[in-house]
Amino acid sequence: MSAATAAREPKGSDRFGARAQAVTGTLRAAGTLGSGETVIALRQLPAGWSRHTYAAETSGGLRFIVRVKPAGALLDTDLGLEHRLYEALAPEAVATPRVHGLEASEDTPFGGPFFVMEHLPGEAPNMYAKADRAALQQDFEGPRGIAEDMARNLATIHATPFSRLPADLPAHDFAAACARWRTVYEQKRLVRDPVVEEAFAWLADNAPRDEMPGLVHGDYRIGNTLVADGRVRAILDWELTYRGDVRFDLGYLALPRAAGKHLRARGPLMGCFAEQGWFLERYSALTGRAVSPETLRPFQVLSIMMLLATQFQAVWMYVHGRTTDFRMVWSRFSFPGLRQDLTRLMAW
Repeated sequence: MSAATAAREPKGSDRFGARAQAVTGTLRAAGTLGSGETVIALRQLPAGWSRHTYAAETSGGLRFIVRVKPAGALLDTDLGLEHRLYEALAPEAVATPRVHGLEASEDTPFGGPFFVMEHLPGEAPNMYAKADRAALQQDFEGPRGIAEDMARNLATIHATPFSRLPADLPAHDFAAACARWRTVYEQKRLVRDPVVEEAFAWLADNAPRDEMPGLVHGDYRIGNTLVADGRVRAILDWELTYRGDVRFDLGYLALPRAAGKHLRARGPLMGCFAEQGWFLERYSALTGRAVSPETLRPFQVLSIMMLLATQFQAVWMYVHGRTTDFRMVWSRFSFPGLRQDLTRLMAW
């Protein structure tokens, strides 16, 4: 993310001083910074719905990323658990940044708890940007470094032993995952949605009879990565992670939404970066687990339920004055395209 698209904290402000001091203290407590080194620059990066992200630079030229859970976040997920998960994944062959300390208090200069992690090179591809989609397609038609990294990272995530994960990582089987998003829908909808309610009934009737257990990322897509020099350097945004059926991640990737669809399909590649047949074959070869497009259909519907539930919540938060972030109410423009995909998957 370029500095030009980020909001830099004014150095002379009281807020900058308090935030810089808080990050400096966290890094010193972690043993990352010496007593004479301080944070001298902070800038907030754009995007982010449930987390705010800042780039930090120290007097010694070190760079870090600060992840904050602000008040009024879209999803009330556990920042401390996300930090512990990064720690647990550090020895694994998953491309993740190292973490350098957690401030768990709600009372911080950032307005909520935060942790500090390694700054890695790269940009997060934008699946809605034509130029980014073209670059990803060019990679697949050529070296396939990004496509291969996405397959290998996902296979490694799904194979991570449960014994190495935080003990309090949630576990959701298929029924529990459906119930989770049904609860959000019932609590945060403004009106009843017959298509959504039919889809929840469809999920109950079409639940998979088997299970492929493992660590589920929960939001595995190209926009939650950092890509540099044709390779995936980091997998980010682990706040929705749980123990469950790993086919959720594959179904989520197989949605047109993950390939840049808003109201209409944008490209032929799964997740913008690989042909679906190639990716599923590569994943199966890496994991020894056979996966077909048909077995992913319930997980695609469940993925849409997750997306719609969170977007219903976003609109509810804005309408009820829980946030002034106007992006939240824009979520309503995603409803038609997702409903269209639901009806196709349910073969209406």
